[in-house]
Amino acid sequence: MNRREVSQVTEKLEQYKERINALREKGELIPDTENLLEDMLAELTELNRSNKALRRVILKSGQGSAMSTRLRDALYE
Repeated sequence: MNRREVSQVTEKLEQYKERINALREKGELIPDTENLLEDMLAELTELNRSNKALRRVILKSGQGSAMSTRLRDALYE
């Protein structure tokens, strides 16, 4: 994932937040659904943060080229 793709993920998370808030304001979410969506959004946000941190560590370590192909492919998915 390159910088552009990372920023697209961040933008997508913001869009999800806005859509959830719009549904909440319209009263179209039942409490269980709202809780589920909030939990899922929180997990996506944490995974995105973790992904960014891992990428920074890899870039700073200078060992990006020494990384196994499998590991690199897994990180870029």
